[in-house]
Amino acid sequence: MSRVLSAASTEAKGAVAELFENTPPVLVEMRFPSAGASPDWHLCEDEEQLKQIMERLGPGAELHLSSVWDLKNIKGALCLRKK
Repeated sequence: MSRVLSAASTEAKGAVAELFENTPPVLVEMRFPSAGASPDWHLCEDEEQLKQIMERLGPGAELHLSSVWDLKNIKGALCLRKK
């Protein structure tokens, strides 16, 4: 299981920038813990698209980001939680 980072932290922002710089596009799975809702999926070509998605989310939503080119998910997903 991946470690969950605060979406606003500098560590998370650096990891997101690195992911988009090295292996775009990025697959984003949005999860809504304790909400009884199914995950939502998006494909982002750049950080601006991810920013627009995050602006619509409420607190507690989790985003799991991974490269679409990492078919075996060797590095694991980058997990962010919106505060």
